[in-house]
Amino acid sequence: MKGPVICGVDASSVAVGATEVARELAQRYQLPLLYAHVVQRGEGDDTADELMHEVAAAENAEVAIESGHPADRLVALALERQASFLVVGNHGPRSSLLGSISADVSRRASCPVVVVPAAAGFADTHDAASELEVNGGIVRFSLGHATRRAA
Repeated sequence: MKGPVICGVDASSVAVGATEVARELAQRYQLPLLYAHVVQRGEGDDTADELMHEVAAAENAEVAIESGHPADRLVALALERQASFLVVGNHGPRSSLLGSISADVSRRASCPVVVVPAAAGFADTHDAASELEVNGGIVRFSLGHATRRAA
């Protein structure tokens, strides 16, 4: 497995947790890290673009600014880059399992998808490494599944 860990990010607080998990996965499995920001057609987001490039430079990560529907572009990018993992945040309410974008990406992606819920609270109280230790079995399962698919 050599493909990047792709992390879909937006301007929400949920993206903080997703970036923490993506960073940890990339470090743990020595994979490249790619932050992907999708701008809806016709909308500009220069501030987010600048911020993403600054963060990526500090972390030695790559940035992809895409245009279109977020789920469509993240799924396509994961396929194009032969991603090892795709990490997304979940904006959905607690009463539902997944938000619409994370659910759509999970159904259609060509690689294991890690969905980081807003309730995970990485920005406030949790640290991504300890959370992955707790859920390490899931990560190991996903890595094994991805390795079998790549072979």
